Amino acid sequence: MSSAADLPNERRLTGAAHDLWQRSGGLNVAEFADNAIVIVDPAGKATIIRAGAAIEATFGLAAGMRLNGLPGLATELRAACDLIAFDPQPVPFEACLAAPGRACVLVRGVALPLSEGRDPDMIPHLVQIFINWRELLDRAATTRIRREIGTALRIAAPNPTKADPFMLKNARKLPR
Repeated sequence: MSSAADLPNERRLTGAAHDLWQRSGGLNVAEFADNAIVIVDPAGKATIIRAGAAIEATFGLAAGMRLNGLPGLATELRAACDLIAFDPQPVPFEACLAAPGRACVLVRGVALPLSEGRDPDMIPHLVQIFINWRELLDRAATTRIRREIGTALRIAAPNPTKADPFMLKNARKLPR
């Protein structure tokens, strides 16, 4: 069984999940469970019935929670569910989530309607969403690091630079 850690970037995770979903005929995909959420009644109450361990730990989303009215990632998941309710097709999405006191989180995912043997044109009863993310430094942290690096460079003893033998002004002309 593959895991999200085996994949080097988030595009590969969502692409691999989408491919597995297509090959299964629109059924539940068991791979990448730590990065998956299953939502029941996407057009109505949109309730999480299963959330991967990585998603629970990072975003605090767990089974039994409704997406309505929750901020952050839940808002993005709800929007993907609404699109699937309108047209039961895979919905790729990207978002940048900012949390006070935390790093900026770039999220990439794909929401997949689960067919469960139903008519593919009907509103799906279940949606499986695969998510991967990267945390970035917020502006305050970036500013602080730049200031600390600048201070460290000013404090460090200046080293005389050596002439670069490969620079044109220092190179000798070769005879023809």
